[in-house]
Amino acid sequence: MILLRAYASIWDFVNSIFGTNIPSIPPNTYGFMMAMAFIVGIYLARKELARKTELGFFPKETKEIFVGQGIVLSEVILYGAFGFFLGLKVIGIVSNLDLFIADPQGFLLSMQGSFSGGILLGLVMGGYTAYDQWKNKKSQPIKKIVSNNIEDRIGDILIIAMIGGVLGSKLLDAIDNPESMSEFLSNPIGSLTSGLSVLGGLFTVSILLIIYAFKNKIKVFPFVDSLSPPFFLAYALGRLGCQFSGDGCWGISTAGLTKPSFIPDFLWGNIYEHNVNRDGVLIPGCTEPYCMKLAEPHLPTPLYETIFVTILFLILWKLRERLTIYPGAITGLFLIFNGLERFLIEFVRINNKYSYFGLNLSQAQFISIFMILVGSCMMLWAIKMNKQATS
Repeated sequence: MILLRAYASIWDFVNSIFGTNIPSIPPNTYGFMMAMAFIVGIYLARKELARKTELGFFPKETKEIFVGQGIVLSEVILYGAFGFFLGLKVIGIVSNLDLFIADPQGFLLSMQGSFSGGILLGLVMGGYTAYDQWKNKKSQPIKKIVSNNIEDRIGDILIIAMIGGVLGSKLLDAIDNPESMSEFLSNPIGSLTSGLSVLGGLFTVSILLIIYAFKNKIKVFPFVDSLSPPFFLAYALGRLGCQFSGDGCWGISTAGLTKPSFIPDFLWGNIYEHNVNRDGVLIPGCTEPYCMKLAEPHLPTPLYETIFVTILFLILWKLRERLTIYPGAITGLFLIFNGLERFLIEFVRINNKYSYFGLNLSQAQFISIFMILVGSCMMLWAIKMNKQATS
């Protein structure tokens, strides 16, 4: 069954379905699902920010741009750098295909490739950009007024989410797993594709977005309220990446446990054949790059989270219009939901336990309790402020 094995690459999934024999090359499954998560999350966030703009929570703004200025050096350099990287990797893959197939991720996340190809394509793309700008230069540059509402700056939010999310996730995971920090110090770029803590990314991105809001004079609570529901759906997609790649986020062993009759097999025990962690025992006769499976079935906790979080997203998305008049309420409810979901799932996940205040819980569970408390206070505060404003 599809859900009962792991796929390091999207092509492994295609091979399994159609019987093809495509090499296990990028896009890898985890990275593909993370990309889908960002795309869906940003789409919904832009939609919600635009709704808040129409309601007057954010001002409608414009900015001036000039067409026909001639050669813009910064753009020439940017396109040239992009061309260099593209040539380095694409031409490098063509000329070193065996090396790429042996370790696709290592190849892409290093300086391996064709430097001559990179220089050539960089000069072509940079040169063409400069030529095109020179050809379309006007004696008097044309000024245009374009929209610059908060939803039009969604690219800023995407960059903050990507950088802050990955770095914050890695930092919190390194605190909980010292070996992860050693891996990060020895291979900073390559280690960013595994060993990530969602809560660490969430907190880091939240801080950066609040700073961004203050710096750009954006109302903080309507801003974070717009971003909270989309996070849940993005998180659900990201957890599917964990499940289908077999990255080690599985739950406790089901050996010795009795499966309730109403629970289907794929939601109970999973041995994660071909998992990308290469954990477990060797699969007899396997010739794929990833040939390990767990010795005992484990609970597929990423699937549990996907189902649970999708339901929570639907609830928040349904309530968002009704709670619009309470700035901060959606974010408060998001923190309560997120904290409750993570607190409960940790009981059946493999994790490290810590003893504080007489409680023996995981790092994520202590953080979840804090999230629930903060979320509850935000909900009460948002409702109280609205009543005071309307009285």
